[in-house]
Amino acid sequence: MSHEQFEEAVALYAVGALERQERQTLEAHLLTGCAACHASLKEYRAVAGTLPYGLSPVKVPRSLKFKVLAARLPGVAPSETSPTTTETGPNPAVRIGALLPSLLPMPARALSPAFAVVLALLLAGTASYAIYLHWQSLAQVEQRERLQASLKQETARLAALQEQLTQQEQAISTLREEFDRRIGNLGEVQSTITEQDTELALLRTELAQRREEASSLRRALAQRDDMLTILRSPAVKVISLAGLEQAKSAGAFLLFDQESKKAFFYAFNMPPLPPGKTYQLWAILDKPVSAGTFLTDPGQKGRFVVRSVPDITLVTKFAVSLEPTGGRPQPTGEIYLVGEL
Repeated sequence: MSHEQFEEAVALYAVGALERQERQTLEAHLLTGCAACHASLKEYRAVAGTLPYGLSPVKVPRSLKFKVLAARLPGVAPSETSPTTTETGPNPAVRIGALLPSLLPMPARALSPAFAVVLALLLAGTASYAIYLHWQSLAQVEQRERLQASLKQETARLAALQEQLTQQEQAISTLREEFDRRIGNLGEVQSTITEQDTELALLRTELAQRREEASSLRRALAQRDDMLTILRSPAVKVISLAGLEQAKSAGAFLLFDQESKKAFFYAFNMPPLPPGKTYQLWAILDKPVSAGTFLTDPGQKGRFVVRSVPDITLVTKFAVSLEPTGGRPQPTGEIYLVGEL
């Protein structure tokens, strides 16, 4: 019970109109020390004690008693209800009056106007409380029906959401599978691209080597063609170069074509070139003039075509020196080969 219900039940408890279970429930609540309910009980008891004194006493007519008795005792004739004495014997009213206390039930004999008022109040309070409980029960039933309807709606909504969630999970699963499949395909494509890039790099390296080889072959062919042209020329002149102290076993010769003004230079047994160095051929006139640079192969041989030789009549000698890579305008290194005209 709520506290409002306890407060409403205190009035009925004050006049003793509560059922046993309700009385025990209220007494248990009063034992908790509720100050508001104790104060209400004290006031209701004070009012209930003064209710019998609030009515004016009214004397009941004797004729009313005999009428009531006649209505409740079918065997008694209406004439017998008269309070006067009959000719046949003593007054029946006297006999009925003597019998009335024993005929009336005990509650009727104890009935008094004050108690009737209290009983009426008690019945009215009980009826009010019963009506209150009835309406409260109806309100609770209605509220329960509303809650059940709301619960049903929420259950349907939850089921719809669950179905949507299941569909979303299925869609996500499908997208994940598609994503994994495409990632796998992408990995295969990337692996293929990597392999093709590696193959392409190898092909490029091989192509560069082939180009270098082709370039070397072209140079060799050009030198051979120039050499053959020089060798076939009837005006060819041979100039020999001998090794000096740094290259005693080395030697070279220069085939000079006076018609084409070209020369073919060939050196052998040259010392290995240090890193960053090259051999440079000089035509000595009044001062050294560069005729070109050359490197040596693994057999320590070197060869190249001199495409522009100074006027041979003005040249006194040819020499080969060791210079930095790319050559120099004038000799800076040691002289390895010398040949005089």
